[in-house]
Amino acid sequence: MAKKYKSKRWQKLRRQKLILNPMCERCEKKEIYVPAYFVHHKEYITEQNYEDDNIFFNIKNLESLCKQCHNTEHFADKVEYKFDENGDLIKNEY
Repeated sequence: MAKKYKSKRWQKLRRQKLILNPMCERCEKKEIYVPAYFVHHKEYITEQNYEDDNIFFNIKNLESLCKQCHNTEHFADKVEYKFDENGDLIKNEY
């Protein structure tokens, strides 16, 4: 699956998304302003939909995320600590 993520088309779309939304979109909803470094597919990319360019390359299916939000999305059950709404480090309760 990594092939598309290395494509020029993906790299261009990723840059466009980060230009449009340079701050983490989830943090912004909480009025916290953190630079985004990740472009996340809202609808997860799976073996079943990987070939569907309407999902993979659809800017409406993307969100700009900071590292914390991206890790929470993908590794929430493995992250021992997280940041609360005040930015304080707390133990993640599973």
